[in-house]
Amino acid sequence: MDAHESVKAKVLQIFTELAGSRAEALRGNVSARAQNDILSKALAREGDSSVSDEIAFHMVDWNSDAAFVVAFLLFPERFTPEELDAAVDMFLVHVPAHVMAAARLGGYQVQDIFAEPDAT
Repeated sequence: MDAHESVKAKVLQIFTELAGSRAEALRGNVSARAQNDILSKALAREGDSSVSDEIAFHMVDWNSDAAFVVAFLLFPERFTPEELDAAVDMFLVHVPAHVMAAARLGGYQVQDIFAEPDAT
């Protein structure tokens, strides 16, 4: 098993210990449709339901990436350096676009507040 598969299995194992069968909602290959619908309905109270559904999708589609962050924060000693490298790689490839899309759909400006100011 490579580090990508190993870290996914380890995260699922941690959440299965903590949440039992509810951990299945944290698999990256399982659609969080029920959670998406609940979040979409809650957000629709504020505006357009098609926009709220898109925001909800962008918030729940990186469920396994969010699970990794929480699992790591709770149990950092359970991960190898190779697993951490793989998980961060998967996170950085997948999550930023979803967060930016959700923010923009929600009417927020997205800018890099950590960028060095231009010297010009």
